[in-house]
Amino acid sequence: MAKSGSMARTRDVVLPVGVWLLLCAVVAATLSWAQRSSRDDLEQRFDVRVSLGSQFVASYVQDLLARERKQATTFLAAKTVDDADFRRSVTTFGYPAAVLIDARGRALHVAPPNPSLIGTNLLLPQYTHLKSALRTGVPAVSAVVPSASGQLAVTAFAMPYDTPYGRRVFSGAVEVARSPLSAYLTKALTIPGNRVYLADGAGRVVAANRSVNGKNKALGTAEPAMAAALTEHPAGRVFDTYESGGRRWTFSSYPVSGTGWRLVATVPDDSLYGPLAGATTGGRVGLVSAAAVGLIAVLISARGSRSRRALRLSEQRFRTVFDHSLAGMALIDLAGGVKQANRAFGAMLGRPPDTLAGFPFAELVHPDDVPGTEAAMGETLAGATPGFTREQRYRHADGRVVHGATTVTLHRDLENTPVRFTVQVVDVTDRKRLEDEEAAARAQLAEHADELERINGNLTDARDRMADFVAMLSHDVRQPITGILGYTETLADDWEQLPDQRKQQYLRGIEAAGLRLNGLVEDILTVAQLDAGVLTPKVVPIALREALRDAVVTLPPDQALDVTISVPDGVRVRADPGHLQQIVTNLLGNAVKYGSPPFDLTARDLGGTVELAVCDHGEGVPADFVPYLFERFSRAETGVATTKRGTGLGLYIVRTLAEAGRIGLGYRPNRPTGACFLVRLAAAGTASATPTGATASGRGT
Repeated sequence: MAKSGSMARTRDVVLPVGVWLLLCAVVAATLSWAQRSSRDDLEQRFDVRVSLGSQFVASYVQDLLARERKQATTFLAAKTVDDADFRRSVTTFGYPAAVLIDARGRALHVAPPNPSLIGTNLLLPQYTHLKSALRTGVPAVSAVVPSASGQLAVTAFAMPYDTPYGRRVFSGAVEVARSPLSAYLTKALTIPGNRVYLADGAGRVVAANRSVNGKNKALGTAEPAMAAALTEHPAGRVFDTYESGGRRWTFSSYPVSGTGWRLVATVPDDSLYGPLAGATTGGRVGLVSAAAVGLIAVLISARGSRSRRALRLSEQRFRTVFDHSLAGMALIDLAGGVKQANRAFGAMLGRPPDTLAGFPFAELVHPDDVPGTEAAMGETLAGATPGFTREQRYRHADGRVVHGATTVTLHRDLENTPVRFTVQVVDVTDRKRLEDEEAAARAQLAEHADELERINGNLTDARDRMADFVAMLSHDVRQPITGILGYTETLADDWEQLPDQRKQQYLRGIEAAGLRLNGLVEDILTVAQLDAGVLTPKVVPIALREALRDAVVTLPPDQALDVTISVPDGVRVRADPGHLQQIVTNLLGNAVKYGSPPFDLTARDLGGTVELAVCDHGEGVPADFVPYLFERFSRAETGVATTKRGTGLGLYIVRTLAEAGRIGLGYRPNRPTGACFLVRLAAAGTASATPTGATASGRGT
C-alpha cells in the first residue's frame, strides 16, 4: 500500500512536471521562432529602406546629369561660349562652383570667376572625374574634392558632350550636405538613433543625417567600427553587425548606381528590435513561472499582438514613404506584373493605384518602348547589370503619351536571390514639351534667317545690277548723246557757212546716234521688264519660216540681202511670237555686228523639237569667252569685239527670254570659221505634208 501510494505521488508529481516541461518547451520553441521570424522581418524591412534610399540617390544623380547634358548641348556648344551663357547654366543648377573645360583639359570658364585659372590644364590628380569624363565620354561623379575655383569641399558632376569643336566637359559642384539629398537622408529612416551616411569611394562623407566632425569628414572618423567592417566588403551590398560604445549595431550598405558613392545606414540593435522587447520579456517570465502557465500563454498572445501592431506600424511608416513620394514608384514581380504602385505613379497614368495591382507592366509602357524595356529587364535579371535608367513613354488612361525618366533596380533578398523589380518614374512630359517647343522655335528662327538671307541676296543682286546699269549709262548712253549735241551745236552755229554735203553728213550722224540711243533705251527697258518678271510669254503655234522673215526685215536692206533662210515648209513651233522675233533679231544683230556674211538661218526637225541655227562666217567667239556669252554686260576682251561698240545686253536678253519661254539655247563654232547660235523650240506639228528633205530657202526673205 505504501509502495502504491508512493508511486501515485510520484506519478502525481511527474505528470504535472512533465506536462509543465512540455508546455514550457512548446512555449519556448514558439517564442524563439516568433522572435527569429520577427527579427528577420525587421532586418529585411530595414534593408529594403536602405536599398530604396540608394535607388533614390541614383535617380537624383542621373536626373541631374541628364539636365546638365541638356543645358550644356543647348547653351555651351558654340565655338566661343559667352560668359552670360555659362553664368546662366551655373545659376540654373544653383552650383556654388563650376568649370567648363575643352578637349585638352584647359579651363574655358570657371565659377566663381577666377581669371588666373582660364587656360589652365585641370586634368590633375585631384580632379580624376574630369579626366575620366573627357577621355571616356561617360558622365562621372567625383569623390569629395576641393573646387577648382573657390576651394570649397564639394562633390562634382562631370558631364561630357561633343561639339563641332571637340569634346567638352561641363562640371558643376554641389555641397551635397545642402542639397535635397541631405533633406531626404534625414527622413529616410524613422528608427530611433539611426545614422545615415552617403560616402565616396575614399570613405569621405558626402552627406549625412547628422553632423560629421573632422577636417576630412571621413566615415572612419565618424564610425570607425563600421568603417572597419566595410573594408572587409569593398564592393556590392553589405549587411552586417558591429559593436561600438558598448552597444551592438546593425548596418546595411548599398552602392549608388552610376556614381562611386555608397549609402550606409546603421541603427542600434535595441532600437531595431525594440518592438520585440516586450514579447521577449513575456516569454522569459512564462518560462520561470510554472504556476502561471495559462497566464503566460495569455501574456505571450498579448505580447504577440503588440509586436504585430508594432510591425504594422513600422510597415505603415514604410508605406507612408512609399505612398507619399513625389516620384512614381511601383514594385514589379519577376513575371512582369505590378505588385504595388504608389499614388504618384497612378496619378501620372490617370489610374487609381489599387487598380494597377496585377496589371502587366508592359501594357503601361508605350508599345514602341516595350522591346527595349523588356530587353533591359532581362539583362538585369541575368545579372549583367544591377539595374538601368532610361527615358521612355507610358500610356495614360485617356490615350495620351506620358514621358517618364525611369530607373529600374532589381531587389534581392539576404541570400542574393532576385525578389522583385523596383521602378521609379519621374514625369518629364512638360520638359519634353518645352524641348519640342524650343526645337520648333529654333527651326522657325532658322527659317526666318534663311528668308532674310535670301532677301539680302536679292538686294545685293539688285544693287549690283543697278551699279552695272549706272556704269553702262555713264559710258554707252553718253556717247550718242554727246554726238547728237556736238552735231546740233555745229549745225546751229555754222549752218550758213556749211556746205550741203557736210550738213547731210552731220544730219546722218545725228540720225545714227539717235538710232543707237533708241536701241540702248529699248534694251534697257527690256532688261528692266525681264528683271521685274512682267514679260510673261504667251505661247501659241507659229509658222517658223514666216516668223524668221519678220525678223529679217528689221535689218537694214543691205544687210538683209546677206541673210539666207532655210526652213522646211510647214514647220510650226510653239513660242511667244514677240519673244521669238526679238531672240532672232538680237542673234542676227549680233552676227551682223561681230561676224561676216553670209548669215544663215537653218532649221531642222528633231522629232518633238525644232533646232534653229543662226550662223555667220566671221572669226567666231574666242574660246575663253564662250562660258560668259549670255551674261549681262559681258563683252570679249580680244578679237573683233574690242573694235565694236555695244552694251553687252543683247545676248543676255536672248538668254532671259529663252528661259522664260522654256526655249533651249546653245552655241557651237561654225565650220570652217564663224559662230552658230542654236535655238531649240517645241514643235507644234506641220501645217501640210512636205517630202522628206525638202526645204524652202531664200535670200533675205
